Amino acid sequence: MEENSRERGCNSPGMQRLRRRTDFAGTAEGAAEMDNFRHPVQPSFDSEEMRGSMQAILADNIGNFVVIEFLIGSNEIIRKQGMLYFVGRSFVTLYDEPANNFLVCDIFSVRFVYFYMPGDRPRFNYNVLPAISGEPGMGAMPNRRR
Repeated sequence: MEENSRERGCNSPGMQRLRRRTDFAGTAEGAAEMDNFRHPVQPSFDSEEMRGSMQAILADNIGNFVVIEFLIGSNEIIRKQGMLYFVGRSFVTLYDEPANNFLVCDIFSVRFVYFYMPGDRPRFNYNVLPAISGEPGMGAMPNRRR
């Protein structure tokens, strides 16, 4: 019998590593909590209308490291990276292991997903916010013309 995406994601090395953490608590149904971040049961995307969808592809690869490009507005692309942690019908959750953060992202603005080989990572951390806001800890404001 073919295993479903929920079972494949649970067996990935990345997800096994998270499940061994002392702050990880899962239910028999598949819901989980880690570091006070809760997620519901992973939906099955095996229905006729969801087969081959972005959600189904991502759910089949839970536990893998990815960089996702999102279209913001009509012409701005931003990237976010991390381990695919959860895929919902309208969102995807990435786990940024070095920062111990979860990123919940809108699935409908996803344009491209880069999958990395085990142990391979991008040269740049796409989760670091640019230092342009002028907020404390975010760097200086850019020079403005008067």
